[in-house]
Amino acid sequence: MHATELAREVLPLVEGQLAAGMRPFLLTPSGFGTPSTFQENNKREGTPPVSLLETWNHVREWRKLLNDSAAETSAEIIHTHSFSAGMAAVRASTGVVYHLRQTVEKRAAAAGNSEAHSWLARSFRVAEQFVLIRAAAVVVNHHAARVACLERGVNAANLFLIPEPIESGVLETISERSWLVQISSAGPDTVFVLIPGLPASSAWECRDALLRWMRVLVNVRRENPDVKFVVLAEGAVSEALHQIASACNLLTSICVLPSALRGKALSSADIVICDREHGGAAIALEALARGRALLAADVEEHRDITADGRGCLWFRTGDVGDIAQRASFLASNAQFRRALASAGREHCLATRSAEVVGAQYDAVYRLAFGKRKGRDTSTPRPQLIPLQVGS
Repeated sequence: MHATELAREVLPLVEGQLAAGMRPFLLTPSGFGTPSTFQENNKREGTPPVSLLETWNHVREWRKLLNDSAAETSAEIIHTHSFSAGMAAVRASTGVVYHLRQTVEKRAAAAGNSEAHSWLARSFRVAEQFVLIRAAAVVVNHHAARVACLERGVNAANLFLIPEPIESGVLETISERSWLVQISSAGPDTVFVLIPGLPASSAWECRDALLRWMRVLVNVRRENPDVKFVVLAEGAVSEALHQIASACNLLTSICVLPSALRGKALSSADIVICDREHGGAAIALEALARGRALLAADVEEHRDITADGRGCLWFRTGDVGDIAQRASFLASNAQFRRALASAGREHCLATRSAEVVGAQYDAVYRLAFGKRKGRDTSTPRPQLIPLQVGS
C-alpha cells in the first residue's frame, strides 16, 4: 500500500510496479483504492500542510486513515511517501518503507516557512530521524538524500537509492519542432536553444542572469547566426528580457514563451541548456527523456541523472565563455546533436522507465516484509483489496 499525500505523484511508480507483477494500491487523504480508480476519477487533491505546527495534527489524521483502511491486514507492505504518513505508520507497524525525497526541515525552508531554522525545525529533524531508524527500509532518489540518511544513522543495508520513474508519455514524445518554427517566425534551418526559465520573482532579481544569457547568445551567434534562444518567462521577467534584448539588438534572436508551454518547448528545441538556477534536475531529466540534446552544468543534481554524461554535454556552471563555446559546438553539429539526444533517451529508457524502476522495489519490499513482527514471512497470498475513493 502506497500511503501518499497526492496520488498523482506516485502513479508513474505504481504503473511500473503493476508491470513488474506487484499488486499496489493507494491510500491518500481523499480515499483509498486501486491506481486505476484514482486515474479514472481524476480528482483534484488538496495540498499537504507546509507548516511544521500543522504537521503533528496531520500525523494523527494519517493514523486514522491507516486504521480506517485496515492497512495492517489489507497490505503486506506499507510504503509511506511523506513524513506524516511515515511517522503514523512506524509508530503502529513494522515492515514500513519510508520514501525520503527531501528532509522535513528542507521542505519547510523551500516553502519560505519562517519555522525552517527554528527550534521547531530542529525537533522535526529529530522526529524524522526516529522515522528513518524505525523504518524497515528507506528509499531515496538522489545521492544527497542518501548522504543525509547515513548522517542520521540509517543502516546502509536498509537504504536503497532508486531513481524516480519517468512518465511513459514523456518517453514517447514526438518532436514538435514545426510548432516552434511557426510561433517564432523562424526559418526551417534555425537552431533553437531553450533556456528553461529563471527562478527570480522580479525582473530586478534576475537582471544579472538575463545579461549573462544575452552575452551567451552574442557569443553563440558569432559562429551560428541562425540561432534563436527560446526562454520560458512571464510577467516582469518577460518584459525585462525584451528590454535587454532590444538594447543589445538581439530581439529577433529570442522567443519568449510562458512557463505553461514548457512541455511543448522541451519537445521542440534542438538544444536545452540547464544551469544550476533552472529548477534542479527535473528539467534536465525531462529534456533527456524527450530526446533533446542537453547542455548541463556539471553539478551533483545533474550527475544524479547521468553519472557518466550519457546524452549530455557538461559545462562549468555560470561560466559564460564555457557555455557559449559548447552551445556553439552543438549548434554547428546537427549529427552530433541527434546522437546525443538519442543516447539520452536510451539512457532514460534503460534506467528511468516505469517498468525498470518498479522492478527495483522487489529487493526493498522483500527486506521490509522479512522484518514484519508476528507475521507469516512466507510468500504472501493474493488478497481482495477494498476499493473506496472519497467524494
